[in-house]
Amino acid sequence: MTIDFESEVGFIWDVDGVIVDSPHELAWRLTAEMAPWNVGKGRLDSEFYRDYVSGRPRYKGGDVILERFGVYERLGAETAPEKEEVLEQYCTRKNKLFNELVSSGRFEVFETSVAMIVEAHTRGMIQAMASASKNAKNLIKQITGDHRSGIPDTLYSLFEVDASGLSGKNKPELFAFAADRMHELSGGRIKHYIVFEDAPSGIEACKENRMFCVGIRRIGGRSILSEAGADIVVDDLGELSCDGLKSRFIEACYQTL
Repeated sequence: MTIDFESEVGFIWDVDGVIVDSPHELAWRLTAEMAPWNVGKGRLDSEFYRDYVSGRPRYKGGDVILERFGVYERLGAETAPEKEEVLEQYCTRKNKLFNELVSSGRFEVFETSVAMIVEAHTRGMIQAMASASKNAKNLIKQITGDHRSGIPDTLYSLFEVDASGLSGKNKPELFAFAADRMHELSGGRIKHYIVFEDAPSGIEACKENRMFCVGIRRIGGRSILSEAGADIVVDDLGELSCDGLKSRFIEACYQTL
């Protein structure tokens, strides 16, 4: 089997924790510490966010927080409509705070990830962004070509497919949607997919679709990403060149024959 990496492999990118360190975690935490939710200062920490919230759609993540910290019970929300009302208030407030934080520049760009995206684009590879967040598109559009070579307008223009924040789709379905669109756009040439993820739940979603996964460790140890199924684990994409990834991917493909 011979694989033409540049024409037969598509890159699928998660956004938060992979391309940017967005204020999602901070917004969830600060909102949870406000009245009437009052989960307690510092209880919603980075490990909780990674394990239970990261990579999930807004309302699923919010529901996990409210359930696990006993907020529904404390506020007397027993029926489904009562819980939905509490959840709606919490998620709406969190999203408002998130947008305020983004507007004030409270997010970091992982430049090595941007460099990999630019490199893949110059090689003619088709790429997709696939985040559970409806805010992903706006975040990526804020990464401009100012002081960055290879970006004509914004980073968003380097993605042929945007599968982020699609209503009614979970993470495995987002990855599958992205893959289908990339396959179509390539005229059927793309048959293999490499996903870049930082969350164990996202890695598991990738593996449900039998895709190759690069796990990026941002919180905790590497082992949790390996255990979730990541084929490669790095602390930062600066550790992995595009040619290095190509070699390891092709080697892994031959090992499965």
